Amino acid sequence: MSRAMSRAMNIAPWWRLGAAAIAGTAIWCGLLPRLLRTAAVAGHVARMEERNVNPAAMYYTELDRLPLRREWMERRLVLWP
Repeated sequence: MSRAMSRAMNIAPWWRLGAAAIAGTAIWCGLLPRLLRTAAVAGHVARMEERNVNPAAMYYTELDRLPLRREWMERRLVLWP
């Protein structure tokens, strides 16, 4: 293997790591704050704050129960044992 090829192979993982870090930062600092401003998420946060529940500290067991499935969906849905 040539020296240039070896060097290129060592640099490639760092580029991928940098790209992943930039993408994660863009999602964390750009997309998620915008999502918080949408009506559905802002309404959910307001309802939780009215109940004195910190939405940032919620666990999945504390989430509101999802609506039950409709009967037509129950007939089509296959659950694996």
